[in-house]
Amino acid sequence: MKNFSVKSRRRLLNRSISILRYCGVFDSDPSVTMFRKILIYSIIIFSHSMTIIYGLTIVADAVVNCTDLMIIAYDGAIIAGWILIYFKIQISHSMRKKILKLIDDIRDPIDILTQSCDLGVLIVVKEYTIFEKIDFYLTISCAGLLGTVLITLSAIAGDLPCRAIFPFDTTISPFFEIAYFIQSYATTFNLVSLSALEFISLEFLRWMTVQFKILSSNYQNCTSKLHKPAMYNHDIVNGITVFNVLKIDDEQKAISSFTAFEENEIGKIKNGFTWSACLFAQLGGSLFIMCLNGYLIVSFSDNKPMLMRAIIYLSGGFLQLLYWCALGNELKYQADNLTTSQWMSGWENNYHGGINNLVTTAMIKTMQPLEMRAGGLFALKMETFISILKSSYSVFVLMTTVSG
Repeated sequence: MKNFSVKSRRRLLNRSISILRYCGVFDSDPSVTMFRKILIYSIIIFSHSMTIIYGLTIVADAVVNCTDLMIIAYDGAIIAGWILIYFKIQISHSMRKKILKLIDDIRDPIDILTQSCDLGVLIVVKEYTIFEKIDFYLTISCAGLLGTVLITLSAIAGDLPCRAIFPFDTTISPFFEIAYFIQSYATTFNLVSLSALEFISLEFLRWMTVQFKILSSNYQNCTSKLHKPAMYNHDIVNGITVFNVLKIDDEQKAISSFTAFEENEIGKIKNGFTWSACLFAQLGGSLFIMCLNGYLIVSFSDNKPMLMRAIIYLSGGFLQLLYWCALGNELKYQADNLTTSQWMSGWENNYHGGINNLVTTAMIKTMQPLEMRAGGLFALKMETFISILKSSYSVFVLMTTVSG
């Protein structure tokens, strides 16, 4: 019963991992047959070959038309997205073992927390489970919408999805169909890989936040005279599915007991693996994508297919950056709240020799800032989001001024 429950809770996560195995980001499952392994490796080689060809042909177009600012802006937005996605794929592949280990380090304590009998704990976990589903379907929907617009609109217009220069004449058949297939396949591969990577990355932030939130309540509920440790109960976990957790008030969400879970996992999360380079590329890529597509929206206001494509690109970059910064901001808030929770733990009511030193030492540790950083320079928080929007607008104004 427990194994089934865990698998059910990790259904979306396991689905994303399976996608990344077929995309070559993660190694294939050791339990699959040799024929299936060969099939997966063939798909991986073919997909990466198409992606590299796709990117190089767009770069070639930008180089040949380097004097045309309009074409540079159009190609630049595509190239920025291509580099960002492929960079993420390669970094994630090189750290695949650490990522899979981190998934277990973060999700195993959550599986334990779902067995708590504290209603507040169960509601918190249930809430974030709903948010997890929203993240998954929103990520898939955005990627699907962007892919559909790029591929379908170009098919209707009889053009390629993106400007590109191939070593053959794409205006005649069957070379047009070959070029169209390469761009369509590469676009689909990139978007599917990105959506799976984004979902897993965002869920790291969400479930780390949950652990910090419950750890914070543990500090406030650690006085044994007032609270009893929570005991595991599967019936309560199953029963909470009938609740509409989004409408439950804050009083019901309050955690009233000390909840047992592997606290040493928090240490692993804090000092372990991060996507510093990926996050840095994410911020830079989002800046270029937003400012370049903003420029294209103004420049191609009379070209409806181009306008729609630029709007979706701009919206995707905006939403992606907003999600990262919002979740990073929440993680930082919950981590900062640990210091206050330790002070409110009631240590003064149980004063004995040495406890003040223990509390002080623990508070010094939690006073150190814990946040997701991009390249060790920029913290993922709402201030960074606003800063990038301002920078994108400044570049946009510069481009419109130069072209005008």
